[in-house]
Amino acid sequence: MTWTRGGERVRGGRYAFVRVSSSSSSLSSSVSSRDEGEDDDDEGYDDEDDEAGESFYVGDVECVCDVMVMDEEDDADDVNSASPSRGGGGVDVRALRREVEEDARAMIRLLLSASSTPGMKRMRAALPRSMSHLELSVALCSDEYIRSLNAGFRSKDSATDVLSFPAESFGPMAVLGDVVVSVDTASRQAEEVGHSLRDECRVLLVHGTLHLLGLDHELSEADAEVMAAAEQEVLSALGWKVTGLTRRASGDADGVDVSIQRRVLVVDLDGTLLNGKSVITPRTADALRRALASGVEVVVATGKARPAAIRAAATAGLSGSRGIVGNETPGVFLQGLEVYGRGGALVYEASMSQDVTRDAFIMMQDVVHKGLALTAFCGDTCATLASSSLLDELHHTFHEPVSEVVPSVDDLLATRGVRKLLLMGPSKASIDGVRSIWEAAFKGRAEVTQAVPTMLEILPLGNDKSRGVMKLLHSMNVNPQMDVCAVGDGENDAEMLRVVGCGVAMSNASEKTKAVADHVLEASNDEDGVAEAIDRFVL
Repeated sequence: MTWTRGGERVRGGRYAFVRVSSSSSSLSSSVSSRDEGEDDDDEGYDDEDDEAGESFYVGDVECVCDVMVMDEEDDADDVNSASPSRGGGGVDVRALRREVEEDARAMIRLLLSASSTPGMKRMRAALPRSMSHLELSVALCSDEYIRSLNAGFRSKDSATDVLSFPAESFGPMAVLGDVVVSVDTASRQAEEVGHSLRDECRVLLVHGTLHLLGLDHELSEADAEVMAAAEQEVLSALGWKVTGLTRRASGDADGVDVSIQRRVLVVDLDGTLLNGKSVITPRTADALRRALASGVEVVVATGKARPAAIRAAATAGLSGSRGIVGNETPGVFLQGLEVYGRGGALVYEASMSQDVTRDAFIMMQDVVHKGLALTAFCGDTCATLASSSLLDELHHTFHEPVSEVVPSVDDLLATRGVRKLLLMGPSKASIDGVRSIWEAAFKGRAEVTQAVPTMLEILPLGNDKSRGVMKLLHSMNVNPQMDVCAVGDGENDAEMLRVVGCGVAMSNASEKTKAVADHVLEASNDEDGVAEAIDRFVL
């Protein structure tokens, strides 16, 4: 069989990846038949394991994942004498082959699954619409073997970690092509990164397979981001807690810890990051500092005004430009009604209808609202028509701005723009008792949501925290599915957890929020739940 010579180098430096086009669909056939003809087609790998290459079905599609151990001498009599070398680490290549085959099967099942995420749709677009058979070949080899492939196909006398040989075309019986992995190089990289050899082979397997599906991070920065996102989507969907090769190499160049699972952590404050005393505990503060030191960008997404969020973070020394929230850091405030990007630039803002504000304060005259308090959030300040011990608590306990008493709604509307309204009661029952009244009064005019059991919030129509988060991530050029872990507890956090790739609910979260979360923690905000989330899903 004839192979096209001359490969395309995908990235140089510490890691080198290759995508080589071919007019054949099987690397093993090309290598093993180069001198001795068709009878020797199987001599380049070990076929001692009877289960290797057995077919399995995903729906009506018959699938084969053929994992081979290559020997540069084309001798499979003794798999342990074949390369890859065993070295000081004592690599059991037969066991590794079984692991890689298991992982390749899982990846193929995912590829053919019904997932409708953008990444999966893009990957499946490379496959034929009507397909009865799908095959992937993986070759495990030594540095010497992969060096010989580089020399033969790329005129490069050096070893790389992974090569991809895609099939030229697809048909009803689709053969993706071949992924070649140097176990010698993979072993070294696994040690450098700090994870297992199997994890490193998973990284290389996904990277190589995406090349077979037509993704190429060398074409442009946009293509690199697409491939990095696709890698992370596959790895995350399979539960493999590793960073994709494209992003990892980019992270090395930027001085970012290569082992992080997510680039951005979006975290709610009340009921999530803050404990019952509205402070950040030492253990959670330590986890946040470790995340920041590893290159993770921590973003606060809260119903609080920005000054309140800064005061809350200051309880653990985490305010300011080097902390998690400050006047120059990105953040989502007032339930997404004020969004600030990197450098503190305003990205998005929304204001409440004057009619809604006026009607809300009129409603407070009804006897049913006796004992409750209403305040208007006007950016970094608050205003109300009557003083209340509840609003004093809002300031002293929840760090919110002092609610300034103004003579009338007209004065309030004439002197400041209202972002949102907050109704506060002495108990959960007091708020539950009037919620339906407020929802009915403002149906089709405003959003009614809840972050804290003793509070009800009224927002401009069409706005919520998730919208603010998406506005911010777009401004930061961050992929919400691939790059983001979000942690929250209130019903106002539910949609935010749904729109990111890793949504985590606290154990004290509302049932609505738990229902949409990808993960529900065992720990609450009083038990360092955010620290648990950081260690499990971010670092």
